[in-house]
Amino acid sequence: MTLKDRVLVTAALPYANGPVHVGHAIGAYIPADIYVRYLRANGIDVLYICGTDEHGTPITVTADAEGVSPNDVVDKYHDIQLAAFESIGVEFDNFSGTSRKIHHELSQHFFTAINDKGHIFKKTVERPFCPSCDKFLPDRYVRGTCPSCGAEDQRGDQCEACGKQLEPHELNDAYCAICGGTPKQKETTHWFFKLSEFAQPLKEWIEKDCSHWPDNARNFALGWIKEGLEDRAITRDLAWGIPVPLPEAEGKVLYVWFDAPIGYISSTKEWAEKNGKGDAWKKYWTQPTKIIHFIGKDNIPFHTIIWPATLIAEGSYTLPWRIASNEFLNLEGRKVSTSRGWVIWLHDITRKFNPDAVRYYLISIAPETSDSDFHLDEFQQKVNNELIANLGNFINRTLTFIQKKGSIIPKPSGKLDEDDLKLIEEISGAPKLVGGEIERFKFKNALATLLTVAQKGNQYFQKKEPWKNNPDTALYLCANLVRSLAILSHPFLPQSSEKIWKILKLDGSVSDFGWESAGELAVKSGHEIGRVETLYDKIVDEDIAEFKGKFLKLGEKKLEVVELPEIDYSEFEKTDLRVGEIKKVGDHPNADKLYVLEVDLGPLGVRTLVAGIKESYGRDELVGKKIIVVANLKPVKIRGVESKGMLLAADVEGKPIILSPEKDATAGIKVR
Repeated sequence: MTLKDRVLVTAALPYANGPVHVGHAIGAYIPADIYVRYLRANGIDVLYICGTDEHGTPITVTADAEGVSPNDVVDKYHDIQLAAFESIGVEFDNFSGTSRKIHHELSQHFFTAINDKGHIFKKTVERPFCPSCDKFLPDRYVRGTCPSCGAEDQRGDQCEACGKQLEPHELNDAYCAICGGTPKQKETTHWFFKLSEFAQPLKEWIEKDCSHWPDNARNFALGWIKEGLEDRAITRDLAWGIPVPLPEAEGKVLYVWFDAPIGYISSTKEWAEKNGKGDAWKKYWTQPTKIIHFIGKDNIPFHTIIWPATLIAEGSYTLPWRIASNEFLNLEGRKVSTSRGWVIWLHDITRKFNPDAVRYYLISIAPETSDSDFHLDEFQQKVNNELIANLGNFINRTLTFIQKKGSIIPKPSGKLDEDDLKLIEEISGAPKLVGGEIERFKFKNALATLLTVAQKGNQYFQKKEPWKNNPDTALYLCANLVRSLAILSHPFLPQSSEKIWKILKLDGSVSDFGWESAGELAVKSGHEIGRVETLYDKIVDEDIAEFKGKFLKLGEKKLEVVELPEIDYSEFEKTDLRVGEIKKVGDHPNADKLYVLEVDLGPLGVRTLVAGIKESYGRDELVGKKIIVVANLKPVKIRGVESKGMLLAADVEGKPIILSPEKDATAGIKVR
């Protein structure tokens, strides 16, 4: 990068349907923050833009589950996510939301402009419709088997197993995610984007201008083009979203993955309006600008194919310069599962531990080229033995020694020896070494290089033995290295770097000083430092054990105090709970994980129940077992078999544990 460059950095818009976890943080937001802080330190014109993705079925599914409106959901989680990002030191120039008027208007402009150019067409198609719920089932409202890789229980928008982009009607063995019933195919009208028309322009652009992309992004994009791009529906049958701006499209909204990336532009526009900058946003989107999208690998298809094709079709905006795509972060050897509580929420861990310590560990294990793993024991080890024992130790021992000598930076005495000259060389060369790795988007290497510089300082301090010998020159040079480390660590450890700057009692903020100034000996003799404070507290075993016990129940669903909506007891009394006895167990003809049970409910007769307990119970365990059944539910077809009730079960480690009455309970009696 040069001073002539203009840079716009974005991080993937997180769905506003829940908090953000540590995998989210290191997947896009912390790497983008590192890069932006580095560019700013080099005097480059850069904006960091983000916001919450507030449309689509992820939001409405959460709203249904919480019994609130979609608007309530996005308002709640927008604030929770922004607070979590701030806690870990991620600073955006603007953090917007896609349900805002400014975004609606811009997205509708995109649709109209592309439609007017003939790149959108209307088509009547068949889509999954649930008769029981009386609604079409877009995206996450339908689940089933991936037609590409055969993975079961996948969403109707994307297979998590193979990454294949899907349409809801393409799933095999589909079922309604709301009631479990089998959907029918029903005619509906949608508007399609002619993605197939852009295969050749995209291929030429990627091959010519995108050789610097990471392999996972470039290879995926070219592979998808080679398979053949198909036209994609960009509207949905939903009540929540951006209305399609056509008179004949009443009741249709724009598909979330058509409107969401436009949020990068609308957020930039909002930034300009908030800061009284008028049309300044346009220079980042319509003039030569290096636009960099930081994303996780699950967002690669949209950012490398669909979004650039949308920009080409609209015709007014600059294409991305780089896709900075990371792989996934697992947790203690297992895939993160928010539904099962196998997750570390960002706001939880930054409350318990120093945010920069968390940030340090995440950067050190960043999944830049392959999936990586977050281990709490390793987190403790790396913070104690690397961050504290190396960087923290050098800074603390240097400044503490100066404090003991009167808190005044001494004047070098005598002729500089070989070790002094080597340390000066380390200081002068450090900005280029650390910065070079950042410019190559190798943030783990950059952090490791920074730690190497600190280690050289420790070695020099130890060799000079200032507690024995004349310490003036050594302390002068070490104080200057401390200043250099404050500047160089700012992209990685922003809160710590400001604390170091304050202890040094230097003017302004560390972010006010240029990156190259870290190579200078700028702390002058006679300067008085402030009161020395420890940068980090050592993480003890009890802290890790407590955190594991509270937030990682070793596979159990996370237990937390939640506010539940109040209901009238009269409503609860309408539920008819009965003791049932399982008489017969059979396999479901259309689903490997389901049983078909024949359950005796006494005077209510024998009922057929479909239950997803096959992976937890064998047939012999179930026959004759007493269970509790919700007996007055409306019958519903589950994968083609009608179920006339529901058994009650608890969730332990993601597995159902059937709730049973006493063995002598009579089949059919009411449970009160």
